[in-house]
Amino acid sequence: MSPNFKEFRVGNILGKKIIILKSTNKFNTDKTGIIVNESKNMIYLSNKEKVADIKKIPKQDIEVLKVISGSGDYFINGKTLLGRPEDKISKIK
Repeated sequence: MSPNFKEFRVGNILGKKIIILKSTNKFNTDKTGIIVNESKNMIYLSNKEKVADIKKIPKQDIEVLKVISGSGDYFINGKTLLGRPEDKISKIK
């Protein structure tokens, strides 16, 4: 199956299910979960099985991630995640 490289606006990724495909930290590669919070330098992943178990992952460690959406899967370069969430929304408009 070839990857579906669609344009994805990184403005709001909260609540989306993701898979980290490539990371500079080998322990973060292949992590999956739902993004429950986002700050300037971190994303917070929650696993459905253990809601209380939230993983903090530095954005600068993420090289490629896959966003699983109802309209298709999207691949995002990790560099586009850097910055405060509210600043990313203003860049889109």
